[in-house]
Amino acid sequence: MSAAPPATGAEAHAEDPLPADLVSDAVTRYGLPPESEVAFVRHGENTTYSVTTPDRRRFALRVNRPGYQTRDASRSELAWMASLLSSGVRTPVAIAGSDGDPIQTATGSDGSSRTTVLFEWIDGVPLSAVGEVQRWGQLGALMARIHAHTRAWERPAWFTRPAWDAEALVGDDPRWGPPDPERVFAPDDRAALEACRSEVRARLAVIGTGPDRFGLTHADLGFENVLVSDDGEVVIIDFDDSGDGWYLHELAVALYPHEGAPDFGDRRDALVDGYRSVGELTDELLAELPTFLMARRIQTLGWVYSHPETAHARRQRPLRLASTPRAARDFLTWAGDNPR
Repeated sequence: MSAAPPATGAEAHAEDPLPADLVSDAVTRYGLPPESEVAFVRHGENTTYSVTTPDRRRFALRVNRPGYQTRDASRSELAWMASLLSSGVRTPVAIAGSDGDPIQTATGSDGSSRTTVLFEWIDGVPLSAVGEVQRWGQLGALMARIHAHTRAWERPAWFTRPAWDAEALVGDDPRWGPPDPERVFAPDDRAALEACRSEVRARLAVIGTGPDRFGLTHADLGFENVLVSDDGEVVIIDFDDSGDGWYLHELAVALYPHEGAPDFGDRRDALVDGYRSVGELTDELLAELPTFLMARRIQTLGWVYSHPETAHARRQRPLRLASTPRAARDFLTWAGDNPR
């Protein structure tokens, strides 16, 4: 789905964690020719491959991480994507397998098995690599449209997705793991981080989960999940983390990688202006953006520890560890100046 170039050579060999015959089995389950070109793209929560058929049709094969989402949760993800697409929000189309089911189970000769989904490939450049700030306005407007769809959409009775509530983000047993499992922070830094977790939990409780602020979200609109397509359209991909959460957290997820950068304010303002061009975002709620930025920091600290096999986690861990002590103290100072 992403236009990120497939990994090659030693990089591809080091990152690709799956048996080649399992991937080949997945390709054939969607009725694609066995001679199709398959190239490893990336390994994160799941593993993604580019598949190009002899007649140059191109697809993105997602091999799901075992145990992360149930089959029903994946089916719910696809149902929401299809509903968004029918409402005018461009999302990748899931391709049915030979038996008509878009969710397949591929097996390898070693006995391993994984569920898979095949999507149309969308060419584009990741938003994080685009310098044009107005694209962030487009993303903000798209977020507002998605959240409006959430409030209006009648979910199927069987619909199930995990929630990104306070427990999942910053609780005692967060979904992506604790932020300092190896206790690498100095004692005073760890105490500041724990104080941040408590403060975020308390502020989220005050914010509440009313329908004007909490509902179905993509939940991972950062890095390579937002593309600027060849025709200039902003397209979102990879709904695997989607679930009920705070709408403002959606904005924080996109902004967090740019926190501290000189153009952070410009991106934030464009994102907010774009959102408000379509939907409502009150000043009172927007004032809590620092809370959600800290929630995302704590959430992703857990991720870089719980996913050590990924290149992204290995690259990001030292950066996150280095920047967190100051960010934690800055947040606690802000919280003290802005009582909940």
